[in-house]
Amino acid sequence: MVSLKKLMAGGFILALCGNAFADIVYQGKRMQSWPADAITKFDNSRGSNMRFAPPKEVSHYSAPKGKIYGLTLLVDFSDQPAPVTVDEVSDWLNKEGFNRDGCKGSVRDYYLDVSNGQLDFTNEVFGWYRAKYPKSYYEGLDGYSGSDVLVKEVFEYFDSKVDYSRYDNDKNGVTEAINIVYAGEGQTWGQGLWPHAGWSNETRDGVRLQNHQMTDMPGKFSIYVFVHECGHMIFGWPDLYWYGDYCTMGNRANDWNPIAINDFYRADQGWIPFVDVSAEDIGKASSEAGEKCYRFKNPNRPDKEGLAWSYVKNTGRNATLKGNGILMQHYDFSIDGNSSANKLGLRIVHADSKGKTSDPENDQWPSPGSRATAFFSGTYNAFSDALYPAIRWYSGAETGLNFTDVNVNGSTLSFCLGGNCTVSFDDGNSGSSDEPMTITEISFTADLSISDDYAPVSIDLQGSKVAEILGIKESEIASKASFYAVEPDSSLNSNTTGEGTGHWFDAKGSVVTWNTNGTSIVFSNVDLSTMTTKVGHMPGKVKAGDKFTFRQALVYGNKQATLAFNITIKDDSTAPDSSADSSTTAIVQLHQSTLDLARISVQYFDMNGNLLTSKPTQAGNYLMRIKKNGKAISQSVIRIK
Repeated sequence: MVSLKKLMAGGFILALCGNAFADIVYQGKRMQSWPADAITKFDNSRGSNMRFAPPKEVSHYSAPKGKIYGLTLLVDFSDQPAPVTVDEVSDWLNKEGFNRDGCKGSVRDYYLDVSNGQLDFTNEVFGWYRAKYPKSYYEGLDGYSGSDVLVKEVFEYFDSKVDYSRYDNDKNGVTEAINIVYAGEGQTWGQGLWPHAGWSNETRDGVRLQNHQMTDMPGKFSIYVFVHECGHMIFGWPDLYWYGDYCTMGNRANDWNPIAINDFYRADQGWIPFVDVSAEDIGKASSEAGEKCYRFKNPNRPDKEGLAWSYVKNTGRNATLKGNGILMQHYDFSIDGNSSANKLGLRIVHADSKGKTSDPENDQWPSPGSRATAFFSGTYNAFSDALYPAIRWYSGAETGLNFTDVNVNGSTLSFCLGGNCTVSFDDGNSGSSDEPMTITEISFTADLSISDDYAPVSIDLQGSKVAEILGIKESEIASKASFYAVEPDSSLNSNTTGEGTGHWFDAKGSVVTWNTNGTSIVFSNVDLSTMTTKVGHMPGKVKAGDKFTFRQALVYGNKQATLAFNITIKDDSTAPDSSADSSTTAIVQLHQSTLDLARISVQYFDMNGNLLTSKPTQAGNYLMRIKKNGKAISQSVIRIK
């Protein structure tokens, strides 16, 4: 028999949560969470199918955004034939609104939901492959050696049928999401083919097949196991022992409508904003459910330890939970996963357990997994060191956090930092507020050549004017303002669907995801650090004379600067010849009703934003800015042939 140590020397495995610790074996050693060199790192410096939002801070876990293409390989056995078809598996993973056997959506639906539309996990499915041996053979081998044997077998079989390099999403030489789904049920925890996430050094088609996960398919559909193992495989999240039902990485609360990823992990991904507060902050704060995550850092270890809380409501993906209100968590990134009951990397601060210092050693999977009294609301409507003397930093020091008056009114939860409800706490994010939003719009005009396709033109977004509207410094826009697309109905959409902080739009100006066969037509990819954007269009979707209007916005507090873009598609054949009179060498479109020429000045820039000393005459694209009384009133991209 092949030894487990030999088989596992080149990889390790993280098992589905069960009634004991997960097996993680890396180079012959047991671990509680992924080692740093094995966590998927998404590299956005190379060409990619993925769309990345520039982070305001570095995420602790792997933080991809946009489209992730996964590969799912199906395998059955002589003693366990395939119970469903390839098309049925594809629907289970990808189909919008999938509801077979009681599922609340597909795997793709789940991650779109919990990420606020920022992660689109789509799988291509191949199979079924008939394994060399009966299922009982793989299940009977020591430890996870059976799954290791099967993984190598499956990778080899599909090598001639699949281009593995297609699933290296960020083109860094490593795949991110290979799923192996086998016929039948997992039999024994920690052995054989029990569902798990694993890692290997095997290389095919020029890429390392590093991250994979294995899920069983008994014939009845459910999505919990798949989304849980993907949490390990794609993001590097650990199993949350002694945690309860409050996250899909914790208890197995619902197989068909899995609990959402907890808001602390969601904020770490950038799917919702962090709102940092300190002991000096005072005022009334408010939030919708799942809208933001408040964070109070340990001042002595600000990069490692803190308290985090958010408004959690038992609807949607959280429908299984027993309560509503503030759910508080204590995190410490220096702790390797949740391996010890009295010192966890991430734990729930139960509102009804004021004297609790640790969870029982034998209560690894708390039952019941959630309680209404765990939430701060109603009877438990305040937190302070005096009220919760057992809740301390792991050093034993008091936290210094104090909030009172937790209250839910309709869909909004509010609380008062420092016990002071007489003023409003400005968290710098749009959301629930008693003050009306002040909206100021800035218009931009640009011409796009019909032949340019994806090639963008750059537009200066007038950072100084935006900063003036928001009431902050221009240098603070990237770190303080929240960025959105503005839908045609004027609602704000926080989902990014383009490169960086950007969006794709359809012909009506609605936000859509990039799809060559879909409705995506024009894009605007904003760089908040330079306050510029690159605007372009999809190949083959436009004709000369087409006009498109779309909007994006920056919000700080109750002030919104809306950026309105008016785009016209131009045919190169209609552009003036360079030998013509210089006054007609540019394609210019100005949206101004009247111009007082006595007070008008014109500036020209190259496409890198450099001011030119005279009107350009060389062939190429340029930016023309019209100023009146010293203020920019319009700008256009011009083309000289």
